[in-house]
Amino acid sequence: MIQIENYLQRAWSDSEDNVTLDDIILAIDELKEMDDENDAIWVSVIGDDENIIEVRKNLSLIIDFEDDDLIESKANSWDEVIELYKLLLNKEFDQIIEKVK
Repeated sequence: MIQIENYLQRAWSDSEDNVTLDDIILAIDELKEMDDENDAIWVSVIGDDENIIEVRKNLSLIIDFEDDDLIESKANSWDEVIELYKLLLNKEFDQIIEKVK
């Protein structure tokens, strides 16, 4: 049985398990083209619970980590979003919190 370490969910389609940064970048490119009704993706890294970063087409972020309060923020660029997802995949949760607060 394959263990699921993370997943990517697009608001407009099914989820993908055990994704890479390349998968997330492809989903971001798709997100940029979506209508406002389906304008979100989120990635969860699974530990004791889920650690999630959701991004919308307008660069708004929702960060929900198992040991922290929910954080709402806004990225300055898609490059910043990609950097946050890279940190998420590497389970560098503290660095993410520092960047968005």
